[in-house]
Amino acid sequence: MLGCMSFAQAERARLAETLLDVGPDAPTLCEGWTTRDLAEHLYNRENQPTSHLDKVGQRARNRVKNWSYEQVVAAWVAGPPKLLQPIDSLMNTAENFVHHEDVRRGDGVVRVRDFSKAVDKQLAKAAAQFGKMLLGKSPVPVILSPTTLPPITVADRRGVTVQGDNVVRVIGEPGELLLWVFGRDVVDVKLQGSPEHIAQSRGKA
Repeated sequence: MLGCMSFAQAERARLAETLLDVGPDAPTLCEGWTTRDLAEHLYNRENQPTSHLDKVGQRARNRVKNWSYEQVVAAWVAGPPKLLQPIDSLMNTAENFVHHEDVRRGDGVVRVRDFSKAVDKQLAKAAAQFGKMLLGKSPVPVILSPTTLPPITVADRRGVTVQGDNVVRVIGEPGELLLWVFGRDVVDVKLQGSPEHIAQSRGKA
């Protein structure tokens, strides 16, 4: 059945299964969040996106807190509202994958998964898009190097080419690169560059 779904849809189903398997109190890679917190975030993001802006939305957000953990997961895995369904893949390919790994690796152990070439291309594309958004202000050029795909320059304020010096290169599978771009440290990547430049690239220096 999962084979008939988009990657975003399949990952939604897999993430829901993992959430139920580990229960509501398991750790995640989202600092300070348990799986219960993450499940509520996933549901509210799609169904109450302005809940932090108005009282009506906040009441709806508070109502979700009264649901059982299983109810929250079931409501989220049912899919996004009809208005968002046409852009599900655009909106949720990275979101569902990253948060699934947040749960799978919540204990601090890297568990790399193998994907098809088609999925790897989707994840590499997401790494490129979000890399330019999240790392665009890096003072050091950052080049993502998927193991089986062309390198991706996501931060290049100085106009340095792929062959240039004084750059940060991140080498790994596309999914691992996407996780690194999102600031996750429990990943399987090889970093090339000085420790100072690596820290600067992620705004940690």
